[in-house]
Amino acid sequence: MSLYGEYNDNDILSELEAFAISEGDFTIDSLKAVIKSSAELTSPAPVQLWAGVNSTPLVIPGQGGVNLLGPYIKEMEAIQIKKVSDLIKVGFMTGRTSQQIARDIAGKDGYLDKQNKRAIKSMVRTATNHVSNIARKKTYEENDDIVIGYEWASTLDGRTSNICKGLDGTIFLNKDKDKRYPPAHVGCRSTTAPYLNPIYADDDNGTRASAGVSGGKQVDADLSYYDWLKQQGAQGKKGQVFVADVLGKERADLFLNGGLSVANFKQLTMDDLFRPLPLSELKKKTSLQLAFDKIDG
Repeated sequence: MSLYGEYNDNDILSELEAFAISEGDFTIDSLKAVIKSSAELTSPAPVQLWAGVNSTPLVIPGQGGVNLLGPYIKEMEAIQIKKVSDLIKVGFMTGRTSQQIARDIAGKDGYLDKQNKRAIKSMVRTATNHVSNIARKKTYEENDDIVIGYEWASTLDGRTSNICKGLDGTIFLNKDKDKRYPPAHVGCRSTTAPYLNPIYADDDNGTRASAGVSGGKQVDADLSYYDWLKQQGAQGKKGQVFVADVLGKERADLFLNGGLSVANFKQLTMDDLFRPLPLSELKKKTSLQLAFDKIDG
């Protein structure tokens, strides 16, 4: 168990509490930079931010479902400890020496060097993403006369998950009953951006970062993931290969050559949770028959 001393969950939670306060301050500064009037902004009290972080569950379908931050960190730690224990048990059962088992766990190519550190990194990334977005949420709520909702913002590159591709650019209003916040999955890199009351919104939409066929560049902030991906596919053979790597060959062909708008592609190829439908199911849809005929012809 001493192998896990450096990953004490209390230490992690203490750091995350400070991070939540910092993120709240950052959100206020960001709002000041984009609103076009001298409207007064209110910062949530630090205790409010941390209470919000701890009382708002992480909702991660397929990865433990729903959990609060503290138990999530403890459970992830427990999972890693169990895996190390299992390695020890299997090692003794198969006749490996104690030195060999130690190398299996903590050697240069051992479990602790690879799988465990990767799992810990993923856990910390997921936890910080949760803290960041809940701190933003609480700050938005304190200023709901100015911030009337938020926009989901995913990372524009080839590694973005399927669900975050579909969610990118989705606007959730304060009055909406069903709202989603990042993280959408373990290791999620998505965030939110404030959706402002038109009275306070600046006409300048700004830019956002991307990493596509031509490398890293700034693009229009209003460009959604699939609009951006369509632009990548228009950049010749290299762009088409990029889209195929992101979507898979047949789905990319449907996306680029099926005659579908981005809106139609999203509407017809995803379920209500923004997850891509299986190709076998898409091929049964009469609404997609013409698109499939185009790429098969």
